[in-house]
Amino acid sequence: MPHDVLVPLDGSDRGFAGLEYCLASFPDASPTALFVVDPTRDHTATVGSPEPTAERAKERGERVLERATERADERGRELRTELRTGTPHTEILAVADEEGADHVVLGSHGQSPITRPFLGRVSEAVVRRSSVSTTVVPETTATIRERDLPGKILTPLDGSEQAEAALAYALETFPDASHTALHALNLPFDRPRSQVEGTYLEAVLDDRQNRAEEILESARTLADGRDATLETETAPGAPAAAIVERVESGDYDQLVMGSHGRSLAARLFTGSVAERVARRSPRTVTLVRGAPA
Repeated sequence: MPHDVLVPLDGSDRGFAGLEYCLASFPDASPTALFVVDPTRDHTATVGSPEPTAERAKERGERVLERATERADERGRELRTELRTGTPHTEILAVADEEGADHVVLGSHGQSPITRPFLGRVSEAVVRRSSVSTTVVPETTATIRERDLPGKILTPLDGSEQAEAALAYALETFPDASHTALHALNLPFDRPRSQVEGTYLEAVLDDRQNRAEEILESARTLADGRDATLETETAPGAPAAAIVERVESGDYDQLVMGSHGRSLAARLFTGSVAERVARRSPRTVTLVRGAPA
């Protein structure tokens, strides 16, 4: 369960949606809002303005953090704030390390069919390089406020330790949520059982289904050990596509999934399925790092 949560802000609605998610989802955590002044990008410049670019950017950051503090006050929460100057994703990762943050929550820009597959320059870099669990919020502030979080949570499972860690995280962090574990039944063919009976493909199908049942049974055992109720299901198709389709059709409020590996190489490139889902999911996605408890 997160204790020290870092919430990077850039003044956008998506950034504040991340703050709303943090305040609603982690009532016992100590949140810190961070604004990074990027001297190379100044969207408030006007022709003939005598004020230096860096000073304008700093003042904007201070206003953003003031708004963040006001929103936290509305919820009766204390919020630490920090203003840094530099390359945004570099400073975010540095502050997370220096402050001992165990979780990062950040907004993801873009909702059009063209931009939705991409997290955004800063979010993408943080997700790939963060050494701690990260939540990506692609929804608006208004949408997050309307949700009765934690709500319905979908946790994809593939039999890995990271996926099991994600399920443990979801069950322990959100005990009041409705939990469902999903295994994507990725078959090398698209045929019903009636068309594969008596062929070598029937053995492939049986093997995949047996493996799915083993994974889901292990998930039920994990949930039973925590006195939690867990629904389980399978879905046909390639994992990333099946997961996103299930989130869209199942009216889920958020996703929790494992991000494979903790080596340097794995931190630079998260598991391909996790990254694809984080890019395409219409709902908030938490990528959990760490071994299961």
